[in-house]
Amino acid sequence: MILVGFGCSFTYGSELESPDIDPNDRRAFNRHRESHVWLGLLSKRFGYSFDNRAEPANSNYAIAQQVTEYVRVNAEHYREFVVCIAWSAHPRFSWYDNKWTHNGFADNDWALSAREWLTRSTDASHNMFTTNAKLIVNSVCAYHNVKLLQFNALGDHKSEPYSNYFCNGTTMADSLNPEHFASGGHPNELGHEVWTNNLAEWITSKGLL
Repeated sequence: MILVGFGCSFTYGSELESPDIDPNDRRAFNRHRESHVWLGLLSKRFGYSFDNRAEPANSNYAIAQQVTEYVRVNAEHYREFVVCIAWSAHPRFSWYDNKWTHNGFADNDWALSAREWLTRSTDASHNMFTTNAKLIVNSVCAYHNVKLLQFNALGDHKSEPYSNYFCNGTTMADSLNPEHFASGGHPNELGHEVWTNNLAEWITSKGLL
């Protein structure tokens, strides 16, 4: 079984760095990052492999598209993977042009123009994007009989009462203590470990894996 992870920097594993690893050794650096983020820890806990497809600054709109595309392409193997989503902050947005551009990293004219449009959008529109993104993902996974686990990494957005939603109404960021974060605001190794322990207990109690 493969746990396929989608999300933002909280799932990517930003700031999970070891002083014993040369930052220029990208293979060792990425191996450390992916094995210490919650997705890697969760897969180890249940004896599964993992595929981390998260992107820093990812938006909920993009996450929905990424999950839908993955499920569409791999639907015939639905028994072999579980979709795991850590939803991001709802004001974020993304655009696709051969690759995803997230508004936090807009670096060309059209993306900057789109980011300006986004800053003029209302909270109601941001919430609509996130609510619909969740509806799309839950519907697609249910249609293809794909197992789904989800929670909020960032963003105060409560969802419909999905049975596969951990800590609905709160976030990973709000649930951890100050000592669980690195200097840049991302969970450190201890933070990911604490969150994974709580998540794994909930998964076991629900019999989801």
